[in-house]
Amino acid sequence: MKESIFHNFSMKTPAYVYDAKSIINILDTINSIKQDTNFLFLYSIKSSSNFGLLEMIKSHVDGFSCSSMFELQLAKEVLDSNQITHITTPGFNRNEFDEIVNLSDFISFNSLTQLTQYSKKIKPISSFGLRINPQLSFISDQRFDPCRSFSKLGIPLSHFKKKMECDKIDWSVIDGIHIHNNCESINFDEMKQTAHKVMSVFKENHISLKWINLGGGYLINNHNDVSVLKDTIKWLQDDYNVDVYFEPGKAITGESGYLIASVIDLFQHEDENIAVLDTSINHLPEVFEYQYQPKVTNSFSISKYKYHITGCSCLSGDLFGEYSFQEPLKLGSQIIFENIGAYMQVKANMFNGINLPSAYLLDKNSNFKLLKEYDYNYFRSRL
Repeated sequence: MKESIFHNFSMKTPAYVYDAKSIINILDTINSIKQDTNFLFLYSIKSSSNFGLLEMIKSHVDGFSCSSMFELQLAKEVLDSNQITHITTPGFNRNEFDEIVNLSDFISFNSLTQLTQYSKKIKPISSFGLRINPQLSFISDQRFDPCRSFSKLGIPLSHFKKKMECDKIDWSVIDGIHIHNNCESINFDEMKQTAHKVMSVFKENHISLKWINLGGGYLINNHNDVSVLKDTIKWLQDDYNVDVYFEPGKAITGESGYLIASVIDLFQHEDENIAVLDTSINHLPEVFEYQYQPKVTNSFSISKYKYHITGCSCLSGDLFGEYSFQEPLKLGSQIIFENIGAYMQVKANMFNGINLPSAYLLDKNSNFKLLKEYDYNYFRSRL
């Protein structure tokens, strides 16, 4: 299917492509869960904040989840007046905070220091809560684990519990909590276990809440069993009388994004075939950041024609990986990286003065709509 979608792609490369049909299918799946549970659906815009993409997504959600003032400004520019914004970040800046309050409907403080420093500036403009680190890990690789040792993300639950027992803090001023302790999980028992652990502490200390944000970190599609997710949401609503928020990001865009590149050079080095593309790992920074090999359409684990696929920058480590194909590559051959819709465009950079890929939306009629293109003036303005 992916090969047929891009067979007639005639725009210049490199190019990012977002598949609108795939994104809307995921949004519809999540909204079918919402119909059964009446939770509030936020899109986490850090995963992909292309303006045209946000315009398409906004009609399917209750609002956006943000991590900075610029993301909040973007969210407010896109959203309708009846839609909401949530923000939590370890990086609240004193010089920006008044504006953040004006732009935010819900603010979750990442630490008790933030709470002490900023809470008096919020009421009654915004609702505020705390980000709680449940100290419950389900991820073996610490690079992806919000609950890793010495994590900066949230107030450790054990520390929060001690503070409740010893400090004279008026916890009644806190409206809600934000929790996020997973990455690319499809096991909603982990969410259930996390929610039970955190909420039991609040129940023991007789602290009532108005809302809970369950964060993201879970993948949802038509094949997942979401019964535990539904049960967890309903349990929170019934037993604690709270509004429940859920903020997927990569779940919506991850499998819906592609990077299309062209082969611009072919040669051999020590009898190994090298194919240089007109793109770079700087256009997919997580390839280098997390040292993984992105999937390529029509490549095979074992095949006759094997190539080391590289980027065009001067970095010696600008390598995508080793790939095999049924037919030999030629100058101009297109290489399609798939399942990279999250964090590709937002993290990309112009190292070496290499232009960023243009961004396109593949609409439901299989037409390519230009969302964004870059040029020298954009490069110069960043310096």
